[in-house]
Amino acid sequence: MKEIRQLVRIIRKKGQRSIQLVNQNFRKHETSKDNLLYEGITNNKFLSDESAAREVFNTDPGNRNYRNAKGKLKNKLFNHLYFLDYDKESYTAYQKAEYDALHALHQCNILIKEGASNIAIRMLPQLIKTAKTFELTLIAIEALTLLRDQYAKAGKLTPFKEVDDELRKYRKFHEVRQKCEDVYFENMVQINKSISAQNRIVHRIPKVIEMIRAEAKKFNSQSLTILAAKLEITYNDIRWNFKENIKLCTELEKKYLNRNNHEIEVDLNQNAIIFSKLQAYLNLKEVKAGKAYASQKIDAVRSGSKNWFRFSEYYFLLLMKGEKYDEASNLFRIVRTNKNYNSLPESEKNRWHIYRAYLIFFNDSKILRWGFNLEEFLGAPPCHEKEFNGYNIATLAIQFLFLIKEGNISAINNCVQEIVKYKSAHLDKRHNYRGSIFIRLLEIVIDKEFDYEQIKEKGETYHKKLIKTPIPSDLSQDTEILPYEVLWDHILNIIKTNKAYIHFRFYNLNTA
Repeated sequence: MKEIRQLVRIIRKKGQRSIQLVNQNFRKHETSKDNLLYEGITNNKFLSDESAAREVFNTDPGNRNYRNAKGKLKNKLFNHLYFLDYDKESYTAYQKAEYDALHALHQCNILIKEGASNIAIRMLPQLIKTAKTFELTLIAIEALTLLRDQYAKAGKLTPFKEVDDELRKYRKFHEVRQKCEDVYFENMVQINKSISAQNRIVHRIPKVIEMIRAEAKKFNSQSLTILAAKLEITYNDIRWNFKENIKLCTELEKKYLNRNNHEIEVDLNQNAIIFSKLQAYLNLKEVKAGKAYASQKIDAVRSGSKNWFRFSEYYFLLLMKGEKYDEASNLFRIVRTNKNYNSLPESEKNRWHIYRAYLIFFNDSKILRWGFNLEEFLGAPPCHEKEFNGYNIATLAIQFLFLIKEGNISAINNCVQEIVKYKSAHLDKRHNYRGSIFIRLLEIVIDKEFDYEQIKEKGETYHKKLIKTPIPSDLSQDTEILPYEVLWDHILNIIKTNKAYIHFRFYNLNTA
């Protein structure tokens, strides 16, 4: 009762703010404008300020009433941050421990400042234990400092010395960890800045990994072990060491992740490891192993979430590159019928439109064509942003494939001219080397006037270059829904067997 009475005095003395929270139970009727705004955003009814202001206030986003409602909702959402439910199984044990430890530290600080240090002293040992178990170093140091200071004020010499010694040791560990994190992020900023910056520092990354691993071993630190592994995964991506990444990701999964999500006790994103491993299978074209892994891990990603759509895209591209068209079609239908599909950014939906066109070409069906204007897609110029040049090439490539299949000579000539113009205006060979080679092959089709033997002979050198050149590993710009060498084989087969080109050659030769 004594502690409860102390807490009541603190609350009564300081007073209490009126905590405003949004109504998340829509069955409970509430018509405040900020709650209507929240409900509309939650249900994906409002995707912009314009639509929200028009629907709620019948005005524009600059209206004062709309801005006030938006500000009120923002404050309510900030208040909610203090009441998040980290007991849900979607959160890891590490995330829950970090969230709870931050709250406990905040409470201890308030209790000490309000003269209830006796309550804080009872809480701090458990907080310190949790922070050390999960290597929450900053929280551990602040909690140890609070406890040491209280022992000093109380004149408790023995516990003071014990905590002070522990604090000094943990500060040393934190300094080492900070040093390792500093050098990690110094390298990551260069890696993410540009290819040229990446090339300048890539040679020194192995030494950095060795240094972090040595410190991890010295302090028996899981957090530093994981930090070194993250940097090594990035390094392997840069160096195309995808087999090493599969091995490393498997080790991390076995050691830390092969358990229920809410039992994971380290700061390691399970989805990031899944994506890295799946990407490695994709780049190695290990379709069988990749399929087995993807089918095993699909339940680990919440259906309809942002990560689920990303996972599905990796999985889809893996199936396409393995020419598993039936399975790719099934996966496409699952993605397309997901209730959250329409909430995806336009750039992502545009990519799935391209995937659908490829599926129709290689695995046509009524259900794939349903609701999709193929003629409009094939007739429209690619419209992706400059940084997604690869998907523009993918669009141009599938448009060419449909035309070559139809045997429309005039349209094919026009299409290739447009592709060559696009190449000249937008493509940098350093970053789009394979795309440039493929476009050169399409030019050969026109140059050799659809003569199969001449096209095959002239294109053989470029075809070999495609086989030898790895496909870029950045899946956000994956230019090849199918490898270009596979598309080239299909083009040659169509030219060889389609009567339209036999007739074209016959009449051209006779005219000549």
